[in-house]
Parts: sequence; structure tokens; C-alpha cells
Amino acid sequence: MGKYTQGILGAFSGKVGTVVGSSWRGIKYMRSLGSKRGNAGASKKQLEQQARFALINGFLRPIKPLLEIGFKNYANGRTGYNSASSYNLKNALTGETPNLQIDYSMVLVSRGDLTGVKSLSVTSDSPARLNLIWEDNTGKGQAKANDQVMVAIFIPSLAEALYAIGEAERQQEALALDLPEEFSGETAEVYVSFAALESSEVATSLYAGNVVIA
Repeated sequence: MGKYTQGILGAFSGKVGTVVGSSWRGIKYMRSLGSKRGNAGASKKQLEQQARFALINGFLRPIKPLLEIGFKNYANGRTGYNSASSYNLKNALTGETPNLQIDYSMVLVSRGDLTGVKSLSVTSDSPARLNLIWEDNTGKGQAKANDQVMVAIFIPSLAEALYAIGEAERQQEALALDLPEEFSGETAEVYVSFAALESSEVATSLYAGNVVIA
């Protein structure tokens, strides 16, 4: 489930390719469609690779529009999403089938040279709300006050994710996100980054750790 905002991405509803758009309390979201693939005749190595692809793509697909922005400068003829999938496939998986796992600390949802997030803290002190606080480092490198905050929130236990782009600027130093009620009591894996409003530059995302949603 991915959140759409007006401006950078716009919004949609209904089925588009492998995703379905809908809304929740006026906020635009995206859910991915499941897919099936036959395994008849596949070798052990092929099955292992298929399992790795399935795990990382199932994890990343709900935030595909954010990844298109976050990895666009590393696409090299591919889509930003494919570049993100390739990076995380190589760096964020541990173990072997049937014990493959995602190392959340190694996941990147954006990658670039823009000055990143500094002194980030994430808390949840009221029902279904996530609070982010960071230090305004405007002027460091290419950092500008109006750089847009990008947030990705994964809920592994529900196999769902939410993302937001442009809900706050670097200079604001804080953002409170109201989440779907069903997220309360669940553990969230949180990532934060910046995208330049006036150029194509993005920062490498910072893993904020996990937090139990109140």
C-alpha cells in the first residue's frame, strides 16, 4: 500500500498495470497485485533466484513510485525501480531458501549525492501516529531548506508498506504522519530521505530503525 501525493507524482484510482489505486480518508494509496509464476522444470539455482526476486520485489513493489524517484540517478538505462530492486537484491538479503530474510538495516529506498538526514529520531506516542524529528542541515553540501522529505514505512507482519513524499521540508525538522488504524500495535521499519525540489538530486536514505506503532 503506497501513498500518493499531489505535485511530484499526482494520484490515480483503479487498476494500472500491476497496481490498484484507492483512497483512505482522502489520502491516495497504492496496493500491488499478486502474480503467479510456474516453476516446472526449474533447477535448484533457478528456484533460489526466483525466491530471492520474489522476496525483494514483494517487499519493494508497494513503494515503487518512491523508488522511481529515489534511484533514478542510478537507473543506467533501467527504471529506478529495477535499479532499486537490483541494489537491494545484492545487499539486503541474508540466508538461503527456505530461510531467506530481509536485513532491514541494509535496505535503501533512495540513493544519491544530496546531503542526507541528520540526527533522525522516530517515535510513536499516540495511536496510529508516527513522529519524525531531524536536524536542519541546510547549507551543508547541496542541502536546501525546501528539500522534500521522503518517508517509507514497512509493516512486515502485515506485508504492507506506506510512503509519503513532500509532506514536509528539510527546514521544518519534524513530521507527524497519521497511519491506518490497523498499523497500531505493529512494528514498523522506517526510512527517511530528501529529494531536491528544484533538481533531480536525491539523498541516500537513512534507516531510522524500527518502532512499535502506538
